[in-house]
Amino acid sequence: MAFYQNAIFDDKLNWWSKEMHLYHVGISRAHAENLPTPTPPAPDPTEYPRLAAYAYYRMVILHTYLGEMDAAQVKYATLQEKFPAGSPGHPYVELASAFWDVYQSSGRMYDACGAAIQYAAEHPEILTPLGSDYHGAQSHIYVPADVCPFR
Repeated sequence: MAFYQNAIFDDKLNWWSKEMHLYHVGISRAHAENLPTPTPPAPDPTEYPRLAAYAYYRMVILHTYLGEMDAAQVKYATLQEKFPAGSPGHPYVELASAFWDVYQSSGRMYDACGAAIQYAAEHPEILTPLGSDYHGAQSHIYVPADVCPFR
């Protein structure tokens, strides 16, 4: 839970994007080939809202798994409030809604996770910011099943 809260509230966390990855590759190349150092990219303004929304989503499913339904409801409501339609984090609201709606009707984590995984399979673009090849050679590449580990 603390890691998810850090993703939302810690203003000392550094940003990372595909452009930043390419910048670091460029620095290595510049040093190796005695070329000018490339200009650093501007931070990606969509990174924080996407990752913060995903962190709220993960807190929703964790509270649900632990049976802490009041806390899950608060996090779900906060997620919806902070990331309205049109915001970069809104696809994670939709991911949470897929999970939440099925959990509310079935009361089963297995079914709710299945709905979240299905949403991620239908919207694979939400996985790239979470873990992909530009995060480094040792990074986990996200697949739909990673969005809900309680299945």
